[in-house]
Amino acid sequence: KFHFWQVFVSPFPGIFMAQYTRPENALKRAEELIDVGNRQDALDELHKAIQHRKFKNLWTPTIEAIMVRHLELCVELKKMRTAREGLYQYRTMCQAANIASLEIVVQRFRKAAEEKVSEAKKAKDVQMAEMENLDEMESPQTILL
Repeated sequence: KFHFWQVFVSPFPGIFMAQYTRPENALKRAEELIDVGNRQDALDELHKAIQHRKFKNLWTPTIEAIMVRHLELCVELKKMRTAREGLYQYRTMCQAANIASLEIVVQRFRKAAEEKVSEAKKAKDVQMAEMENLDEMESPQTILL
């Protein structure tokens, strides 16, 4: 049974959005969703945690871990707009407290994106190699001769 002080009721009927009292809970919940296979739901949970007004001006190492995981999921799911929104929010969070953390997060984001691009290039190279093998096979005209 839900009580009005335990959850925030969303504008959509029947959908409840949890209010986190600690960022660790949001990260733990997202990891549980990832283990089950719900990557999109995990991304939504982390994005809500980043956008949460209670954590808006609070930088902690846990928030940094949330942001790194958020960006990794954004790269996996190809959600660049969500990544950009999260980076904007994180920049305001850590601007006064720990600007070096922003550098670390951006570097991890860049590394994850570059790995995804290299995987796509490898897959494309394999696909092109298969196409070349098909081209080397005998054409129907040469078989008839």
